[in-house]
Amino acid sequence: MLRKKTTAKDVAERAGVSRSLVSMYLRRNPNLWISEETRTRLDAAIRELGYRPNRSAQILRSGKSRIAGVVLGGISGSFASCLSEALMEKMEEAGYRVFLGITRYDPERERRVLESMMNFEIDVLFYTLEPDYVKDLLLQCAASIPVFVSEKRTGMPFHSIRFDLTGALKNALRYLSMRRIKRAALLTNRIGFGEQDFFTSNEKGFPELRAFRFNSRNGNEETVLREVARFSPEAVISLAGIPMAPAREHLNPATLWIDSWALPFQRQEAEIHPTGSVVRPFREYVETLSEALLDAARNPERKPSDRTIPAIFLKRKEQNDLRKSLLNDPYYQTFEY
Repeated sequence: MLRKKTTAKDVAERAGVSRSLVSMYLRRNPNLWISEETRTRLDAAIRELGYRPNRSAQILRSGKSRIAGVVLGGISGSFASCLSEALMEKMEEAGYRVFLGITRYDPERERRVLESMMNFEIDVLFYTLEPDYVKDLLLQCAASIPVFVSEKRTGMPFHSIRFDLTGALKNALRYLSMRRIKRAALLTNRIGFGEQDFFTSNEKGFPELRAFRFNSRNGNEETVLREVARFSPEAVISLAGIPMAPAREHLNPATLWIDSWALPFQRQEAEIHPTGSVVRPFREYVETLSEALLDAARNPERKPSDRTIPAIFLKRKEQNDLRKSLLNDPYYQTFEY
C-alpha cells in the first residue's frame, strides 16, 4: 500500500508551527526570522517525515523555479570544477539550486542542454562558451529570463561577467620591455575577456605583440603552436590553458614565459618556472557572479549589465607569495582537491 504523501501541513503539525511559517521557511524568505530552536524543529520534522516540496506548485504560485542554469564545455579542469562547486555553494546559501549542463564542446549537445534548461523553467542562465554557435537559442532564452555570458556582446540582450585583462596585460608588457624583449606572443582561446580592448589601446615602447587563438572545439593546438614557432617570440603570455611544457617544445628554451591562473593550485609544473603570471581573482569572480545571478533572477526586468573583475600581473616572487597566502585561505582549501 502506497504511503500518503507528506504535506507542508504535516511538517507544521510535527514541528508545532503554523503552515505559513513552514512555507516561508522552505522559500528561504529573507524577511523571516526564527529562533535556532524553531529552525532545528523544522529541519527535524522535514527529515523525519521525508517531506519533498511540490516543485510544480511552487513554480505556479511564485512564478519562480529558484534554479540557475550553468552551461560549461567540461568540468574536468580545475577552474571549471571549482567554479561550479563554489557557485553552487553561494547560490544554495540564497535558496537557489544550480542546474549544471556539460556540453563536451559538442554543438548539438549544447543545443540539447539549452533546450532542457528552458523546459525545466530555470530563472537565470550563465553561459560560459562562445555565444555565436547557439545565438538563436540564447536569444530565445533572453526573451524570457536573464542570460549571462562570460564576455561582452555588444548589441545583444545579455548580461556579462568577465575578467578585464587590459591592465594586467599592459603591466606584463611593461615588465617585458624592461627585460628588453622585442617580440612577444599572446596565446588565447578567444579574442574577448579584455584582450580586444587591450589591442585597441596598445602603447608605444611595448614589444611587438601577436595573438594566436586556440579553438577548444576543433583541437587545433599543434597547428597554432607551429605558427607561434615561426613567429619566434622572445616571450610568451599564455591565456589559453595550454600546458606550458608541451608548448615550450616548439620554442627556443630561452623564451620567457608568463602564465595565467585563477586558482592558487593551478599551473604548478615543476619543470617550468614562469617569469610572471596574469592572475584572475577567483574569489571576487565567484562572489560577483553569484550576486549578479541572484539580483537578475529576482529582478528579471532590469537592463543587461556588464560587470568586470580586473586581473593583475605579478612577477615570479609576487605570485609565489600570493599563492602561499591563498592556500591558507579556507575559501580555497574547500576546493583544493
